[in-house]
Amino acid sequence: MATSVSDSMTADRAGSEKFRYLAVTAIVLVLDQITKYWVAAALQGDGEIVLVRGLVNLSYTENPGIAFGMLNSGNMKWLLIAISLAAIIVVIFYLSRTSPGNRILLVALALLAGGISGNLVDRIRMGRVIDFIEVFYRSYHWPVFNVADAAISIGAALLAIDLFLAPSAGRTTAPEPGESYSGEPPVAQ
Repeated sequence: MATSVSDSMTADRAGSEKFRYLAVTAIVLVLDQITKYWVAAALQGDGEIVLVRGLVNLSYTENPGIAFGMLNSGNMKWLLIAISLAAIIVVIFYLSRTSPGNRILLVALALLAGGISGNLVDRIRMGRVIDFIEVFYRSYHWPVFNVADAAISIGAALLAIDLFLAPSAGRTTAPEPGESYSGEPPVAQ
């Protein structure tokens, strides 16, 4: 009986640790929506704010496609909504199965979920995404993006770091409910 109580406490602690990562997801989503609301109110039309002359501007742009202006021809609203919903489900499932000790992966997944959710809200509400961060140097212009796109990019970079640079021995999934987690690989019997 003591073992199941201990296992239950360990599972509860792991769940509460993961709740912090869902808070990161929520913060990204809220920050993304607040900045888009402000940009739409302040800059829609011909408005522009120069943050760093010759390098960074804020300007209102609507993007019917995906991140950084890709796939923006044609009406792909429902396809992109379906893909976004599927991606969020996969990311949240993966987050729930990731060991609490794998912080880089958990942050990566939380950022991905928040960014995908932020753009999904726009896509459902308006059929397109508001982009507003414009980075450029002389004649080179990076595609205009938003907070959600930045979170997705950072999350993807952290995911790549975790996949390619983290030792494979540290890659474990969380135990199923009722299982205990020892940190050791299972032994075949």
